[in-house]
Amino acid sequence: MQQYDLTDAQKKAFEENEADFRRLDDQIRGVQETARTRLTNNGWEPEPDPDGGIPCLACPCPEFQFGGQLGKCKRGSCRHSSGSHDWPT
Repeated sequence: MQQYDLTDAQKKAFEENEADFRRLDDQIRGVQETARTRLTNNGWEPEPDPDGGIPCLACPCPEFQFGGQLGKCKRGSCRHSSGSHDWPT
């Protein structure tokens, strides 16, 4: 494993960045859970996809398609970010 010669200030900056990203991940998971619950409470259940499709929580896109710019769904009718899709936890 490669060793990095970091100053104490750089180590602290990385630790703060890691904590911020962890908070962001927690917030995204909360938004996804709220979106999933809202849709379920209104009778929306995605069709089970035997190939493991990842439906969008922001539109009725049935499956995330990789290859779009900046992590967005390549499907022309969707184009939402990967975070808008119901990834398995």
